[in-house]
Amino acid sequence: MMIRPVKAGRFLLSGGRILVKTFRLISLGCPKNTVDSEVMAGMLIEKGYSPVVNPEDYVDVLILNTCGFIQSAKEESINRIMEAVAAKEAGRAGKVVVAGCLAQRYPDALKDEIPEIDALFGIDGIEMITEFLEGGHVPVITKEPSYIYSYKSPRAISTRSGYAYLKIADGCNHTCSFCAIPKIRGKQRSRPIPDIVAEARALTDEGFQELILVAQDGTSYGMDIGLSDGLSDLLEELEKIEHVGWIRPMYMFPGRISDRLLDVIAGSDKICPYVDIPFQHSSGELLKSMRRPGDGENYLRLLERIRNRIPGVFIRTSLIVGYPGETEKDVEKLLYFVKEARFQHLGVFTYSREEGTPAFSLEDPVPAAVKLERSSVIMEEQRQISHELNEKLVGKTLEVMVEGISDETELLLQGRHIGQAPDIDGVVLINDGEARVGEKKPVVIEQALFYDVVGRII
Repeated sequence: MMIRPVKAGRFLLSGGRILVKTFRLISLGCPKNTVDSEVMAGMLIEKGYSPVVNPEDYVDVLILNTCGFIQSAKEESINRIMEAVAAKEAGRAGKVVVAGCLAQRYPDALKDEIPEIDALFGIDGIEMITEFLEGGHVPVITKEPSYIYSYKSPRAISTRSGYAYLKIADGCNHTCSFCAIPKIRGKQRSRPIPDIVAEARALTDEGFQELILVAQDGTSYGMDIGLSDGLSDLLEELEKIEHVGWIRPMYMFPGRISDRLLDVIAGSDKICPYVDIPFQHSSGELLKSMRRPGDGENYLRLLERIRNRIPGVFIRTSLIVGYPGETEKDVEKLLYFVKEARFQHLGVFTYSREEGTPAFSLEDPVPAAVKLERSSVIMEEQRQISHELNEKLVGKTLEVMVEGISDETELLLQGRHIGQAPDIDGVVLINDGEARVGEKKPVVIEQALFYDVVGRII
């Protein structure tokens, strides 16, 4: 059952006064975490709690769904927790609940260092939030999470402008040396195809035009439930939904992209010609240490295969610089790879040393300043590539999903074409024409910026 945010809550009488149970939920981290937050919000709304957005307004419970992936994310989560505690001490919140990855990863430290937190909820505790607030106990944080929501779970969609995330699996079975996700979210657990399709139908019935499929590794979807090429199977079923607009699969592991998957994408007018592959690096030696397959040459051949099978495909990747032992020669290889690959979209992360990961004990660390310098070099090259590829769009008419007023200025509208995922890629800035939020419009591209393009509705 899908639930949209509502204004009315359950009203309680106390001493002749009408009380409304209220909550505010702050979601940090990735889209997969966003879905968990939406499920928690849906459960609360179903029980009569009313969402409150204004941080100055009092709420009965202030919930933070945290990220604990890398150091910067942990620091942001801690800062937001301290802000929540301050709101509680100032009388603007009744209870403070910390949920999600940081709570899952560091429950004891959070209890000891921030005793003002009223409750900690790990991954498996998501579905017990309302039970706790109604006077129940705080669930034990399990070391091996097993929770995954279903289409029957209530959910309050928080994304804007016509798209919704659809989590197809949680957890991960990979053993990448730098990544703490398997330690935090447990082993992969895939939702059955009929369950995902049922939720997708509900979302499209509510008017969502774009479904973005998220998992830690989309190409591993279904392997734990006996499917050999589960993502292809799933896409073929989702494509049958009559009113679905765009279907955008994310997070594809380099070694698991089958020809069938590429052909399914290429043969569909609903599945976005968009491939998101986190290559992480191109140095074979570093990738081996990262416990990742392949090297730059293998990856370039993979990219050629993808482009041959999906004409006009848009490709995104993410890279890590500063991994222990990375040399200037490795960076030269990576820069060459980026120049040859010519990605439409690319993000660079500086390596974060995380306790509990195989790479934690590695020697030969790269200084922080060198990491940042290497990141800047890669991104400067990508900036030019992105601009050149955007220039090729000038004069073309693209279907654009309108998101509303631009984040940069109220004088422009903002939208995305089929090759742009929300929040991580560029946007289409619209300087002429009218449209409603979530509406698709033909836009002729008139100008190319480094990451964005500018056009008018025709």
